[in-house]
Parts: sequence; structure tokens; C-alpha cells
Amino acid sequence: METAHTSKSDSPQNGISGLKFWRNDLLAGLQVALLGLPLSLGIAIASGAPPVAGLISAIIAGFVFPLLGGAYITISGPAVGLAPALLAGMYVLGQGSLEVGYPLVLVAVCLSGGLQVLLSIYDAGRLAMYFPSSVLQGMLMAIGILVIIQQLPALLGHQVPYTNDVLGALGRLPDQIVNLNLQVFAVGFVAAVILFIFNSTQIKEQFWAKTIPAPLLVVIWGGLAGWFLQFPSEYLISVPDEILQQGVRFPDFVSAWTHPELWITLLVTVVILTLINTTESLVTLRAIDKIDSFNRRSDPNIALRAMGVSTLLSGLVGGLMIIPGGIKSTANMLAGGKTLWANTYYAGFTAIILWFGSALINRIPLAVLAALLIFVGWKLCNPSIVLRILRVGKEQIVIALACVIVTLFTSNLLIGVLMGVLTKVVLLFYDVVRALSFDSRFRPITQDFFSTYLTESLKELFRDPVIRIGDGRISGEPSLMICESGSHMRHPYKIYLSSISCMNVLKLDARLREFLADVPPKHDLMLILRGHVVDHTAMEYLCYFRQYCYQAGYNCIIVGNEYFIPYSTHALAYRVNHAHENAA
Repeated sequence: METAHTSKSDSPQNGISGLKFWRNDLLAGLQVALLGLPLSLGIAIASGAPPVAGLISAIIAGFVFPLLGGAYITISGPAVGLAPALLAGMYVLGQGSLEVGYPLVLVAVCLSGGLQVLLSIYDAGRLAMYFPSSVLQGMLMAIGILVIIQQLPALLGHQVPYTNDVLGALGRLPDQIVNLNLQVFAVGFVAAVILFIFNSTQIKEQFWAKTIPAPLLVVIWGGLAGWFLQFPSEYLISVPDEILQQGVRFPDFVSAWTHPELWITLLVTVVILTLINTTESLVTLRAIDKIDSFNRRSDPNIALRAMGVSTLLSGLVGGLMIIPGGIKSTANMLAGGKTLWANTYYAGFTAIILWFGSALINRIPLAVLAALLIFVGWKLCNPSIVLRILRVGKEQIVIALACVIVTLFTSNLLIGVLMGVLTKVVLLFYDVVRALSFDSRFRPITQDFFSTYLTESLKELFRDPVIRIGDGRISGEPSLMICESGSHMRHPYKIYLSSISCMNVLKLDARLREFLADVPPKHDLMLILRGHVVDHTAMEYLCYFRQYCYQAGYNCIIVGNEYFIPYSTHALAYRVNHAHENAA
């Protein structure tokens, strides 16, 4: 029985040594292929690309990821999170024509992959890890809503062209519901019911439910129903029989280069794709690491480089963006996958199914894939997500909803993300200015001194949060501390910190890593909070750093929390120092 305490030397490793676990990885790869096949097809359709593009992406990712490494049980491939951005990019670059926009968006895919490789060289993996989590949640919620809106017409039996107008698409839904194709909708509706029933707590804990992937079950149902009801070809998936002759498309670098009017749009598309891919990839890696029974940890920069290389190669042969898949990775772990070689077997089985089973794939109704994507979109934006964010703090849901609302009104993910970040900055500025107004070192806020407060707030939020590192004592601090393990701390290394937020936590991380490099293990560390605000991202980092210290052999405590008022009862809630206000 593997446990989280298994030593690294006993843990399955990637590379040649990991091949001894081929039986585990082979069976896991087969199960993931059966799960990932309909997902890949659906994601390609939701992205506006030919269905075969999703399978090409999965195959390339499966063969490349094990060679480059960076993770252990993570399965990579196309992801629904990129579908709205790819679809919007195709529409805009093609000036309303997806056929024209597809080869151009492949150029953006290639450029985004190359940019990810470049970012990995400059240690950008850490940067995405500290992206404001509330903005990221808002982005994922917006993606979920966009996917649902885009797929509802197909579920209702309508073949409608893509529009970049989200509100317009919503306005057409009542008429589409009235004029739905009853047979097509019934097949899709039953598929959706199966997916939601399998996701219920009572069912998904059953052994048979873990053995049979729900997506595979709905594909079997859809294929049988489509065959029995003799659905016309326009309601079915279309994968070419001759993949190499008919199925592979290539990026149109020539058109992209010879049309300067597209350069700005192309650049924006690359930025959006890279932002979503990088942040979601690294967050998924962190989430999958938590369920690894061997407690192995992914290397974010190596994984980012692997995603970039995979994406670049995928784009060159008409595939989609590559990203770690949370659903497929969880299935891999539950199926007994031990190493990244499971990706190779997953890719191999997918290639075999694509090569010899295209006739069966072409019997799957589009409504079934629409139901599958709606289910995935629902998992990104359902009310439990909102409640989870709300438990962290009301300000977190304000930031997330700002991102969602602006994205839906503008149909632009990048603008929505920027609005979420701006809302976060405004809230931080408000709390810092308010805290400074009660600080005896500053004059009361007036029109003449408002700019002074803004300047000081900028410095507070963006500067290096380490005030000093040393053993000097502040009045009232005891020289003897009791750490959480119950041991005593005599004359610990003291690190005095000002305000910490997502804007300066990277600077803090760099300073603390540099400091630990010169301090041997088994020493005591004390982080002393003396700033005005500590946001949720910073609290997550402090918790991570303390855990890292314990694992590395240090005793670490955080003091000064008593001066801060948290915005919720959550352990990692955003908090503000009201000591000066209380004194006033």
C-alpha cells in the first residue's frame, strides 16, 4: 500500500526506470483513452476546429510529455478551458469565417507554445502560481458559462454558426428551445442525465462507477441511439477516413505575415491563449500533486516547457493547445497509473482507435458531445464553486464576478481577466489607504494629500515586503516562542514583513529562498507581520512556505496575526491590520 510518506527512492520515477511499471501504466492508459476520446472530440468541436484536431492534440501530447517530464501522474491533451478563446480567435482572425480563421489560429497556437517555452526558461512557472486565485476562479467560471452557451444549440438539435456576441446567443435561445429537434434533444438529454447521475456522491463512490467512465457510457448510448434513429450526417461527428490526406491542416504563416492588419489581433490571441494555458496548467499540476499517493511534486517550469513544446508541435500539424487535464489525470490515478509513461499508452490507444475506428467515431451524435461539454462547463461554474469562493471572503466573490460579468458582456476573456485584476487592485488600494489614514505617521486624508496616500500605497503593495532580516527585537516580543509542534524557539531568525499581496509575493519568495540557502536546517524562523494588508494569495504562500520549512527541517512560525482582522473565518482569508484604527 503506497502512502504519502513513501520516500523518493521508493517512489516510481519517470524515464527508463519507470518502464518496470508498464502493466499499471498500460491499463491506466487504456482507461484514460476511453475517457479522453469523447472529451478530445468535443473540445475540438467547441473550439471550432475539425473533430480530428482534438485527437491529434491528445496523441502528440501523450508522446511528448513523457520525454520532457515535469510531472508524474498528470495526463496532458486538449482542454475545454481553451475552447472559447480558440473559437473567438478563429472568428476574429478569419473575419467571421471559421474556415479561414482555423489556419491562422494555428499560427497563434504555435507562437503561444514557443512563448511558453521561453517563459519556462525565465522561471515563469512561479509567476503563474501566484496569479490571484479569485481572478483565476472567475476566469474558469466565465469559461464554463461560455462553453454552456455555445453548446446549448447543438444539444437542442440546431446547427448554428458561431457568433462572438454572447448576449446575442442568449437572446436566440428561447426561439431555439421552441423549435428544438425532439429526437436529437432526447438523445443529448439522456446523455446529460447519465453524466450528472454518475457525478452524484452516492453513485461515483461505487466500484462499478469507477470502472466504467461516464463519458464512454454516454458515447455508447449516443452511438446506439443515433444508429437506431438513423440520424442524418449533419447531426453526427465527421472524422475523415484518410487522416493523413484529409484530416491534417497546417498553420498559414504566410497569410499571417503578409496581412499586417491581423498582427494586433494575432498578438492578443497569443497573449490570451498563453495566459489561460499557463495559469490553468500550473494550477492543475498543483491540484494533481495533492492526490498523488506517493506525494511527488511536479516541477512547474519543466512542465511548462513540456506544455509549450507539445503545443508548438500540435499547432504545426493542425492540433489544439496542450494543457494538463484534471479529469483525465484523476482517472489515471484512480486506474493505478504510476508514471508519465501512462501518457504514451494513452496516446497509443487513441491513435489505434482513430486509425481503425473512424467509422464508429462517426456514429457519435454531436448532441452527445454537447451534453458532455455542458457537463464539464457546469463543473467549472456551478453554485458550489461560488460558495467555496464566498467562504474565503466576500471580496473574493466580488473579484471573481467582476471577471465573469465583464467577460460575458464583452465576449473577451482577456478584458474580463484584466477587469478582475483591476478590481483586486482597487480593493487592495482602498484597504491600504484606509489603514494609512489611521497611522500616526500620516496626516488625515485631504484633497492635497490624497496623491501622497496613493503613492505610499503603490510602494506598500509593490515593493519588497521584507523590512529586515535579523535578530533585533521589537518591544514586547518574547525571546522564547512556542512553535506548533510544541518545541521551544530560542533566539529564532526573525524576518520582519510589511504588506504582502499577489503583487509582491514573488519578491518575498525570492528573498526567503535566498535566505534559506544560507541557513542550515534545524534552525528556528519567525515571520513577523507588520504591514497593513495580507491578501488571500499571500496567505496561501505563507502557508506553503511554512509547510516547506517543516519538510526541509526548519521550525517556522508566523506572529503578528493578532493585529489583523480577517474578512472571513477561512484560515487563508484576506486580512487587514486595524491596529492603528483601534488605537484611534
